[in-house]
Amino acid sequence: MAMAITVGQFLNSHNVDFSLTQHRHTDTSFSSAISAHVPTSQVAKAVMLKDQNGEYLMAVVPSNRRVMIDKIGRMMGKQYFLIGEHELPQIFQDCDPGAVPSLGQAYKVNMLVDDLLLEQDELYIESGDHENLIHLDNKQFHKVMHDIPHENISGYRMMFSQEQESRRGWDWE
Repeated sequence: MAMAITVGQFLNSHNVDFSLTQHRHTDTSFSSAISAHVPTSQVAKAVMLKDQNGEYLMAVVPSNRRVMIDKIGRMMGKQYFLIGEHELPQIFQDCDPGAVPSLGQAYKVNMLVDDLLLEQDELYIESGDHENLIHLDNKQFHKVMHDIPHENISGYRMMFSQEQESRRGWDWE
């Protein structure tokens, strides 16, 4: 699949210049960065949250960091939880399971973006499959995110080897 139709239509309708960067099949944004030979700090990872009322929020952070859900809750005045993997296909119907593009606005999902991403010269986001990243320069990323609230919402990522992650069942996506 090279890119989800909704993502392509959104980028084209907003006149965003981008290119696709192919990589081997991966299951996480962090692994996609490694496979594509791009800095993990430049790959935007979408983490889907939900509040008690069932309203979704996409938190977008660098792939080498984790979302500080408690901080987001304090900022927004509500408690958030990670959504179950089984809920993703309902929202991202034209994406491969688990390949969530960091473009919530294309899917009518509220977003919050980490400040660290706005400082990068180049950025990469999932395209909706597990084998391509959308490459944007800083100007194009800002064009896409100009109305999206941003804050410092990420913390350091715990580092495990791939073997340790698979044994523990961690999925940092």
